[in-house]
Amino acid sequence: MTRQEKGLWVTVIVLTAGVLFMGSWIFFSGVLFQEGNNKPEQDPPVVASVQDRAITEVEWTEELKKRYGSEVLMTMMNRQVVALEADATNIAVTPEEVDRELERIGQGYGSKERFLQEMEQQLGLSEEMLKVETEYRLTLEKIATADVKVDDVEIDQYLSQHLDQFHPKKQFNLSIIKVDTESEADEVLDQLENGEDFASLAAEVSIDEYTRDNGGELGLVEEDDPFQPEALMETVLSLSKGDIAGPINLKDSYAIVYVEDILVPETPDENLIRETVRKQLALTQSVSLSELERQLRDKYAARIVAGVPLALHNN
Repeated sequence: MTRQEKGLWVTVIVLTAGVLFMGSWIFFSGVLFQEGNNKPEQDPPVVASVQDRAITEVEWTEELKKRYGSEVLMTMMNRQVVALEADATNIAVTPEEVDRELERIGQGYGSKERFLQEMEQQLGLSEEMLKVETEYRLTLEKIATADVKVDDVEIDQYLSQHLDQFHPKKQFNLSIIKVDTESEADEVLDQLENGEDFASLAAEVSIDEYTRDNGGELGLVEEDDPFQPEALMETVLSLSKGDIAGPINLKDSYAIVYVEDILVPETPDENLIRETVRKQLALTQSVSLSELERQLRDKYAARIVAGVPLALHNN
């Protein structure tokens, strides 16, 4: 999975999961409020206040509906029409297929486990949420490509032109300390040799504003990452797990690098690679997924009843 693919996939998952969460919250808030309305003369709950001005749960919910209601409703409708079409065409996605897809995506993070951990820690997405979204996307892709045929010649040609795309690269989990001069870098190395903690020193002396506050943590970097300085990567490629090296001349500064871990991904199964290519090529020949969702809403008479901005009707 490329850097661009990884970023796009995560963006889609985060947005969709957020919309679904918001939809569930709005729905249940509405239900609870309606139940509360059956009770005699009960004031709506207050969720916040500014000086003497109270903000009630009703006001909050109405504002959420105005801002996000159309997206929530559209997502809920899409889920239902896709499920109806999958049932009508006997299309299903197995738990094994979902796991394989998460494994494939996880290669871009070093492993599936590391991917799941990062999604949980940074975005608050549980494994179950990711599985639900992955199953939906795979189902939609199967529907879109059900009648598309891709022959072996097309697959062979694509693989010959994009072979590196399907062989994940070695990754290094790096931390870095940047200073202005070589002598400062030598001083940092002396402190590290005397047992000083790398993260603490990075927070104290590093001039790199992007990593300093995280103890110098640069994160996972692929062996041929074009966004990292060439001198840095040349040094990293010669190191082993746990090594610290420097000073490294970065032209505008000097760096000390720490290799926390090295991840060597397994070579993917060739049959799985071919099936992945087959699906990619089929998707390029099929209707777009957003257009497919629109067609399915029309097919199954998905209609907006009331209370939603008119702009939604044109999506």
